[in-house]
Amino acid sequence: MTAVPTGGPRAVTLPAALALTLVLTACGSSGREMAEPAPGATAPPRKPPAAGTVPASSTTLSSFFALTTDAWTPAAEIPERFSCDGANVSPPLVLSRIPDGTAELAIVVTDPDADGFVHWVLAGIPPDTTTLAEGVVPPGAVQAANSTGGTGWFGPCPPPGDGPHTYEFELRALGSPSGVTEGEPAGAALAKLEPLTTARAVLTGTYER
Repeated sequence: MTAVPTGGPRAVTLPAALALTLVLTACGSSGREMAEPAPGATAPPRKPPAAGTVPASSTTLSSFFALTTDAWTPAAEIPERFSCDGANVSPPLVLSRIPDGTAELAIVVTDPDADGFVHWVLAGIPPDTTTLAEGVVPPGAVQAANSTGGTGWFGPCPPPGDGPHTYEFELRALGSPSGVTEGEPAGAALAKLEPLTTARAVLTGTYER
């Protein structure tokens, strides 16, 4: 039989020590519970885009901020009218639930299936804008160059026989004015927009020739 020590503090048994360790671990050294992650935490920022292109994927940072259109349903085929085979005009768009504190809005349209080819960079959009009419640039807004080197909208125009390409229309809320100027190279314009972007909303559509 094992002798029980007498006199002085009693030895702490293994189960009791383990329980004490678990309590201390849960509470932390300060005795306070660990804070929950901040709501809306996002992934690390993307790498800066190469000149004239943007990364092949876009992340929506807000589930409330929205970009929609009446011209096609999300992820469906973009009408020929808005492509290089048609009138080549920008489509009508609806901007919804703009985040509080937005200083400026911008729209970037790219083709991820063509290494991020930039079809449109529209910046300087007033934050109270709710609609963009077909082929119309709102007062105060500016258009940077697209990846063809021309300024403004250049519609979907994938190589014939290349299959359907998916086009991303990204609406960005900016915390400060971007300073993008009319005709500015696409890469330079995107570099200005990226660090100021506080929220994104993405609309997609496809086109095939």
